[in-house]
Amino acid sequence: MSISPCPEVIPTYYPITLHLIAIISVPVNLVGFYLVWFQSPKMQGYKYCLCYLQFVSFLTEMHMSIICPGYYFFPMIGGYNTGWEIISSHLSMTIYVFIFAFELPSTLLCFIFRHNAAERISQNGPQKMYLKKFSLIICHLFPFATAIAMWKSRLTYQQKYDFMKENWIQCISWMRFEAFEVYDYKTNPWLAVVGIGAVSFVLLVYTYGTILGIHTMTILQTYKKSMSNQTYQMHKTALFSLLMQLLVPGVLLIVPLCICMTVVITEAVGWQEFSTDTMFLVGSHSMCSGIVMILSNPRYRKLVTESLVKALHLENRISLRRVTSVEPSIRTNSIVVVQNN
Repeated sequence: MSISPCPEVIPTYYPITLHLIAIISVPVNLVGFYLVWFQSPKMQGYKYCLCYLQFVSFLTEMHMSIICPGYYFFPMIGGYNTGWEIISSHLSMTIYVFIFAFELPSTLLCFIFRHNAAERISQNGPQKMYLKKFSLIICHLFPFATAIAMWKSRLTYQQKYDFMKENWIQCISWMRFEAFEVYDYKTNPWLAVVGIGAVSFVLLVYTYGTILGIHTMTILQTYKKSMSNQTYQMHKTALFSLLMQLLVPGVLLIVPLCICMTVVITEAVGWQEFSTDTMFLVGSHSMCSGIVMILSNPRYRKLVTESLVKALHLENRISLRRVTSVEPSIRTNSIVVVQNN
């Protein structure tokens, strides 16, 4: 190939952009944690599910944005670790996959909790708990299995050298850097196990989660008349917030991964930089999840708005506007009274 997917140097904007995303993400996530933990009196055990989900996504985001941000050389399955070189790039990638995979069980746990809460309304109690418990156990084993397979996908130095010499001779100069890592599913099939296994398992779990979500909404609609409007709205808001919290950030994960996969399969070398830059979307999914959670929950939205008004000292301006808007009507009425007299 005449075009090389490897740049001469890593673009300066890439790590800087990831760092900026992380800087914005930290306060957003801290506010989210505070609201869920201290401002959710009626959530009871559900707040633990939300904190679990938010913590895992936040940890994933920090790893790829601050600790070990990788710059990828698509369509080659490889790249360069631009972060701290305290651990090998392969170990960093394994840890990243391990943490990332925990977003799956944390998501399923939230759906199961909402479904159980809805089933209690039907006065039958949670049904088929054995299936839910089994699915949670399997889901929590998934990160360990994925991480082990990822660790086993490592190539020896000679295998990497032969692969680069045969397929990407233009990039062989990067072999001199310890932070450079490359994979090949043909040389080491464990990489294929990671990819195929992860995609299959994610589709299976998300299908089950979707079924639980639809059934939860069906239960709420069926027993709507037997519960107070406040209780119904509380369950409905919690489910809607969860769906939005997963849908919007989910797009930020699915779209970039599909683009990267397409570039790898089609070997579109010209799209290397664009596909790598889509990691900005992946690196912001925790921040977006926190923002969506706050905006989709009326209580959180009100608390944040009131806090911003106080912090920016806007109370006086708002009060002044209200007074000003009332004064003309008072003066008009008084004039009318005088004229009538």
